[in-house]
Parts: sequence; structure tokens; C-alpha cells
Amino acid sequence: MRRVAILVVVFAATLSAQPALPIPGGAIVWTDTAPNSANMYDPATGMTTVLSTAPTLIWPSGILVTKQRDVVFADFNGLTLTRVDVLGNESPVGLVTNTPNRIAEDHNGDFLIAAYATGSWGGTGGGSPSSLLRVDSTGAWSYVATLTGNPYGLMVEPTGSFGYGDYVVTLPLQGELQRIDAAGTITSIATGIAGGPVGVANFPNGDYAVALSSYDSIIRVPRNGGTATTWVPSGMLGNIKDLLPDSEGGFYVTEAGGSFGSRLMHVDAVGAVTQVLGNSAFGILQAAAIAPHFIPPTNPGTGLAGLFGLAISYPQSPNAQYLTVASDSVFPGIGLSAGDPRSSPLNPTPFFLQSFGVGFPGITANWGGVLDGSGNGAVLLNLTPFPAGAFANIRVYLQVALIDPTSPSSVARISDMATLLFN
Repeated sequence: MRRVAILVVVFAATLSAQPALPIPGGAIVWTDTAPNSANMYDPATGMTTVLSTAPTLIWPSGILVTKQRDVVFADFNGLTLTRVDVLGNESPVGLVTNTPNRIAEDHNGDFLIAAYATGSWGGTGGGSPSSLLRVDSTGAWSYVATLTGNPYGLMVEPTGSFGYGDYVVTLPLQGELQRIDAAGTITSIATGIAGGPVGVANFPNGDYAVALSSYDSIIRVPRNGGTATTWVPSGMLGNIKDLLPDSEGGFYVTEAGGSFGSRLMHVDAVGAVTQVLGNSAFGILQAAAIAPHFIPPTNPGTGLAGLFGLAISYPQSPNAQYLTVASDSVFPGIGLSAGDPRSSPLNPTPFFLQSFGVGFPGITANWGGVLDGSGNGAVLLNLTPFPAGAFANIRVYLQVALIDPTSPSSVARISDMATLLFN
């Protein structure tokens, strides 16, 4: 069992009624059911903002931050998806016939929904079956797969046989972790998981972090099979509702009350637990998502005649030096130097080594540089010399590292991984 140090840090967060939009990189959004709302915490400012308290909300559930840095959240009982755009405007995204729990955005920009069977908590009966749904840009929904039990956690993998990526769901009552491809083929990753698996996310090497609701612990499930091990034991967390990666080998965890109260917690790359938020200003936290630091365009290769950029948003690191790197494959990734527990999911392929901090002359610009005074920057790509469709269905994975010679491995921060799916 891993030894886990816990440090409780209670922030008297400042509340704001006006969203700081667009959602800055690294900001955490979550849904709350006391009162019904969608909210944001910005670690750069310490501000906590209410994004929506629409009177029509019945039970806010899943939430995500899109590539455009809009926020989309689901209503478990209202059977709706709602968008809050970068101007703060609220609009419906679509209606579904199933009960939407957790949601995610795939590489194509569609929304995926882990959906309960309507009228049933057990996964059978009701008007519509337990399923994984897709909602496209028009708001139309379709089934990806029908499931044996009600799914809870949901994540999109960077890899898969189809351009969309594969999807991973947890089934708490069945004690199972399943992978589903875009054609609806289901593969069991792990079975017999005691404790009610709920949230799921990747470690940098591709293993799965799975939160157990009954044990209030986090286990590590090997990506390629094998025995699950305890990552965070019971006693550190309470009434877990969601789990999301922090892009540096750790995770954020939402809690919905219980003996510890309602909190947003952080588990770092070695398993140490700290409290981020939690006081009388917060109700019952449900799902959560984190805004990316490295933000890809909506449709790579199609905008501005093949000239497009990837935005870098690190409001906590103004004027920081950065380097960008690309790879054509991910997992198990690379570790950093001794003493630095973080790692990157990118594989050190020849593509990786050629691109490190330099990019590809004639195609890229600003592959390395310095962020501005607000912590913003952009990596540019120019595909105009190539014929249309030259990179169709090709995926490239990129990350940004902020450089600080005084930090472990000289790397101050590691961004999330951006997946480019070319059209």
C-alpha cells in the first residue's frame, strides 16, 4: 500500500457572480446540487465563479470544457445538455431520452454521454436502455453502444482504431471497467472491482486511475492487464463523485459531503492528498472537468486554408519560457529525471526527437518561446504547402513544457496532451 501524506489547506475562496471568460487554462469547473448550479474555480486568481443557476436545472450532473473553452453540462433528471459560451450566454445543446450522467468531448468535437436507463437505477427497464450516447454538432443524438449496467464514469482515450478515439466507462454495480470503440464494440478491461468504481482517468503511462465510491479510495488498473493496486487508500477522501487528471501525473477529486464535507481535493503524482476547496460556501459537488492549458483548434487542417494555431493558456505562469514537443504515439511515455515523479504520455519516437523545442522548419512557428504577461502564447502550424486531405485521419499528439532551471528536471509544469485529428 502506498503511503499517503495528507495536508489540509482550506481556502476562503472569493465568490464572483461574473464568469472570467473564456475559461482560463487550468481552471476547474464542476456541477453542484446544493444549490443546482455549474461553477468554476480559477487557481490563478483564487476566484470561485457561478457559471449557471438556471431555474430549470433539476440535478446537474456531467460537465466538460470544450476545445473552444465553452462549458457544457448535463442535467440528470432534465435530460438536457446546456452550453455556457465564452460570452456567458447560455443555450441548449440537445435533448436525450436517457438519463445523462458523466459527459466528455471526443476528438471530433462530438459529446459523449454515459447514460442511465430511464426509470431505473439498476440498468434495466425504463423507456431507454443503459447506454453510451453521442450528441453531434447539430444536437442530434445516437447510440454508440447499449450497456449491461448503468455507466457512471466516462473518459475519451487519445488512442483507438477510429479517429474519434476509444471511450472508457465504469459500471459501479457490475464492478467493471469497459472500453468502447466508435463502432460500439465493447471490451472488458477489468472485472470484479469491489467498492463501486465511479470516476476513471489515465495515468501518464496509460494505466487507469479508478475511484471507488464505497471505499473512498483510488486504485490503479494496469492498461495491459494485471492486478489492480491501491493508489490512495481509504481514509483520505470521502464520498467521491468524480476523478479528473491534472496533466502532471496527479488527479483532482470531487466529494459530495459525508464525514469530510463537500470538497475539491488534489492527489499529486506520488499520491499525496491536499484540499483545494471546501467550506460553507460550497454545496454538494458532483462532476468536474479541467480546462486545458494547451488548446487545439476545433478542426485541425481545415481552418484558414491550413494555417492554424494551438493556444497556450498558463495564467499562473506569466512570462514563462516554454518548449513544445510532438509524437505520433502515446503510452507508456517517458519519465523525467530522478526525483521528479511526473512523466509524459508521449513516446520518444523519431518524430518526438526531431520536434523537441524546434518543430519542423517551414511548417511550424513558435515551437519554443516565452509566454506573454498573461501567461498566453500560441504554437503555429502551416499546412498550406500540402494538398487537401494529405493528413486525413492522422493523429498527432503534442505537449508543452514550461522551463525553469531550478525545478526538478528543469521542467516547471507539463501541459495536458493535445490530440490533433486531421481532416
